[in-house]
Amino acid sequence: MRTPTLQAFLNVLETTILDVSDTGSDHARVTKKTFAALAEPGPQTPRRRTENPACAHIQPALDAAAKVQATEALATAFHSLEPKIAWSARADRKTDDPNFPNAHATGMIIGDGGLEARTDLRMGASLLAPETFYPNHHHPPEEVYIALSLGSWRQEAGPWREPGIGGLVYNPPNIIHAMQSGASALLAIWMLPPS
Repeated sequence: MRTPTLQAFLNVLETTILDVSDTGSDHARVTKKTFAALAEPGPQTPRRRTENPACAHIQPALDAAAKVQATEALATAFHSLEPKIAWSARADRKTDDPNFPNAHATGMIIGDGGLEARTDLRMGASLLAPETFYPNHHHPPEEVYIALSLGSWRQEAGPWREPGIGGLVYNPPNIIHAMQSGASALLAIWMLPPS
């Protein structure tokens, strides 16, 4: 049985993304595919909250999201869920920035290390302290982000794109992509759907 806090967050996340997606878009398709799989809850794995220095930027980012009508409910739902999330730095990301381990955090919501153990899909949150570059990476599953704060995304050697608060980013399978924050922290929710 899924906890009420997690289920409430998932309900709001699905509604928020579908409300801002164009019908038939990759964002909508990935969201529907992910939430169809989530109709059957996985094993609940309560976690002790862990954090790193980047986590000091969570509340300011949520405050910004709460001021935008499209993300107000999602910011509230994430705020309720966030104390249960284990945040950690990604040691597998290669960068020359010596401060990178303290300037970013990943919070797993669903998947290995998340609040719900699953192997078919993953969902989490990415947090970057101000003026932080999250290096190029890729993965086989496609991916959708919803931005809860300002920040920029890039695919391959293309231009940087800022979707804005409540904006969506779609990454096709295996595409090289990166993200970066500006003067304020970047906070985004992401999902990698079942294959």
